[in-house]
Amino acid sequence: MKHFVGLLGAFFLLSPVVLAQEPDWNHFRGPNRDNHSFSKGIAKSWPDGGPKLLWKINTLGNGFSNLCFSGDTIYTMGDFNNRCFVLALNRANGEIKWRQEIGGAGRIANQQSPHCTPACDGDGVYAMAPDGNFVALDAKTGEIRWRKNVRTEFGGSFMGQWGFAMSPIIDDGKIVVPVGGDGGVVVAFNKAGNVVWRTTDLPDSAGYTSIVPVEIGGVRQYLSLSNNYLVGLSPTDGKILWGGNFPARSAVASDPVLCGDVIMAACSYNVGGYFYRITKEGDTFKAFDFHGDDQNLQSHHGGIVAVGDHFYLLTNTQMVCVEAKTAKIVWENRSVGKGSLTYVDGVLILRSERGDGTIAMIEATPEGYKELGRFDQPERSNLSSWTYPVVVDKKLYIRDQGLLLVYDLN
Repeated sequence: MKHFVGLLGAFFLLSPVVLAQEPDWNHFRGPNRDNHSFSKGIAKSWPDGGPKLLWKINTLGNGFSNLCFSGDTIYTMGDFNNRCFVLALNRANGEIKWRQEIGGAGRIANQQSPHCTPACDGDGVYAMAPDGNFVALDAKTGEIRWRKNVRTEFGGSFMGQWGFAMSPIIDDGKIVVPVGGDGGVVVAFNKAGNVVWRTTDLPDSAGYTSIVPVEIGGVRQYLSLSNNYLVGLSPTDGKILWGGNFPARSAVASDPVLCGDVIMAACSYNVGGYFYRITKEGDTFKAFDFHGDDQNLQSHHGGIVAVGDHFYLLTNTQMVCVEAKTAKIVWENRSVGKGSLTYVDGVLILRSERGDGTIAMIEATPEGYKELGRFDQPERSNLSSWTYPVVVDKKLYIRDQGLLLVYDLN
């Protein structure tokens, strides 16, 4: 018996350790829509030239679509000859499994499309083409299960002139996506493509933002930021739980973010940052706009991340940390300039949208700007690098139009 136990112990010592896989990064800004990676134990410094490049491909077509992950597959979108395609990639090496055309693309108002990031759940993939074609596809084969043109069938409309760019979410059996229009900003479909509800009491043009599920006062709800309003919606029927005015201009493209009981929403084009404190008395919610028109907090489309009691964002000019409860800037630094960011394991990874597309890693702390490393993106295109950095399973994914670079963060 002792001999058997000894052999058993040796077996476990020699066997490879099986680590729990992270939850699938199956939406734009992740499954929780907060842009927080699940990776832990990443290296907190980079050598000259950045972390090790594991693999790269240049087969994604044009566009700014980000990545979503399900099992062994990555999904994204790309423009090939002015047509919009959804692509499925092998997660191990980026080889294309399938490619399905879903609508029109090309340059819209002199900017490349598509912008939408698909949502996936292992069974279906859901995506919006710039021309308003919203589709459900079979995750394994790419076959189109159903198609809705939100412009012609729902009277959908968007602010600005850059096409439909909203990324859907999958939540409790529903696919929820902003479409805009006099009939209501947000529509929820079931997986068969039937309408579950529409926000008929919220007519407005859609922004370039997506739905953010949150919990406030013990009540789950959806944040929706459109041309004129920030609202909380009931996931059950789309009814408005609370609302506030938001003076967006041209294009609001950074999703609203909750930190404690404070929501930050921001827009470029001289709109600035706005802060709303949400309270609940009995079953009634109220939104108080306690700080607004902060021109130092303009966010074009690089996103906002909440960590602890603070918001972090790259404005049109610099990196800033903002105390949520007071809306006061705690620190600011030129950093990589205007760009996008994501959070992982106590740090923020920043990506400049201009020039060399510099990528930097900083501590996510209100104590000050503390940079841990930086490198310039190789093989930069001549377009802005608007696609957010993504970290999944301790790998950093950087897309620049058709190019995808994958780095090892171990």
